[in-house]
Amino acid sequence: MATIVFGKGIEPSGMELEDRHFEDICPVCAYEHARYRIWESAESGAINQHNGIFCPACGYKLPDYEDQ
Repeated sequence: MATIVFGKGIEPSGMELEDRHFEDICPVCAYEHARYRIWESAESGAINQHNGIFCPACGYKLPDYEDQ
């Protein structure tokens, strides 16, 4: 389900926020099924971009990772 935001500094007709999940290779241990997430949030009239990685094999976690 997409999130559409409105407000100062954001497109007048609204903007759909990105929220993608996919699996790829872990940058630490090369496990082939590390979980990646790229998402946007609307805060104080601005669109903020975030990204994160979590590897269940070695426990590596990029600080912004949120599993939703």
